[in-house]
Amino acid sequence: MIKLSTGIPIVRWLLGSLLLVHSVSFAQAVDGQHLLKQRLSQLKTFQANFSQRVTDAHKTLLQEAEGNIVLQYPNQLYWRLHEPNDNVLVADGLTLWQLDPFMEQVVAVDQKAAIDNNPLILLTNPNDKAWLEYNISEKNNQFVITPKSQQGEIAKLVLSFDGANLVAMQIIDGQQQVSDLVFTDIQQNHKVEQALFKFVVPEGYELDDQRAP
Repeated sequence: MIKLSTGIPIVRWLLGSLLLVHSVSFAQAVDGQHLLKQRLSQLKTFQANFSQRVTDAHKTLLQEAEGNIVLQYPNQLYWRLHEPNDNVLVADGLTLWQLDPFMEQVVAVDQKAAIDNNPLILLTNPNDKAWLEYNISEKNNQFVITPKSQQGEIAKLVLSFDGANLVAMQIIDGQQQVSDLVFTDIQQNHKVEQALFKFVVPEGYELDDQRAP
């Protein structure tokens, strides 16, 4: 598994399944899910730059980074951390690709398996049946997403909106390590560059193909 410079696997906090949190009632979860799906149904594309801070359970800073993200309906994602933490993640609808320039390595996994446990990729498809696997609560335009299973390493995903704009995201793992992302230069429902989702393994890179044969 490719890791960030802090030793945090990108798929651990970005693409892992989440632990169940029992703090919301069933009625709240249903209302929150309806509101979030309604909000996302109007979001065909999302582009933004972001700043990221990663802290541990004692609020010690582990990493600061910057990058950019592009989401497109259905099920397409481009995620990049800029140097010195250069790392690229691409979901093209079939395969999830992770590129590590430092290691000159690419990992490929079946995207369907990732989508089933990945609320971030689900942002590109509000009608996916996998939404039924999550509890969602909402308060003051902030959505808390938690799973109905206990198989993942991430404890909670929080999405914050300002009006219709997604402006921030927080990911908390089982060890209370927190990744805070703040989005800037936000463009919603603008045309995106389709080449971003057409991944080609760079020449000289090693491919770790974990897709089912």
